[in-house]
Amino acid sequence: MRHLLSVAGDEFVTRGFAEASVSRIARDAAMSKKTIYARFPTKDALLFAVVEDLVIRTRNAALDGMPTMAGEPAQALTRFGMQIARGWTTPRDVAIYRLIISEVVRFPQLAEIFTSTMEVIRSTLTNYLREQATAGTLAITDPEAACRQFGMLAYGELRERAMLGETITEERLTATVDRAVTLFLRGYAVPVAKPTSTRS
Repeated sequence: MRHLLSVAGDEFVTRGFAEASVSRIARDAAMSKKTIYARFPTKDALLFAVVEDLVIRTRNAALDGMPTMAGEPAQALTRFGMQIARGWTTPRDVAIYRLIISEVVRFPQLAEIFTSTMEVIRSTLTNYLREQATAGTLAITDPEAACRQFGMLAYGELRERAMLGETITEERLTATVDRAVTLFLRGYAVPVAKPTSTRS
């Protein structure tokens, strides 16, 4: 099963849905078309399974390689931002995202697969930001919105550039995440109470 999805994934991300061939997938996977269609009745169903498998593997790789969200916000956010930014800019993940974008109008289910899976990653950061807000470390009233804002700052631009074919260097990635953390913490800093003046 995993071998079939891997071979089919290569076919879909390389050629797109329209040009992908189940016959070619069967040949490269060393199995018959009949065996494939017994498990996936249509090419559409195979595409959905491939995208779900690819996205879940991306999610698991990100979470498995991510240290526990704990400690000072600057350090925790930097670790999180670097891990996700690295994942988003790998050729494989860029290819998955391109495939979803190219086919989502024809197959809206792809958006649902992507969104529901990525929410698992976002929930990790959202929960951490909620804890920091409760502790009074950060002035955040909407952790979910803050999570999305951090994502756009830390890896939104990097993902866009990678989608357009630019190679993201480690130096560029580090500088972008560092800048994002600085801006985010500055924007959500707890206001310092001004001392009240006393008159004698």
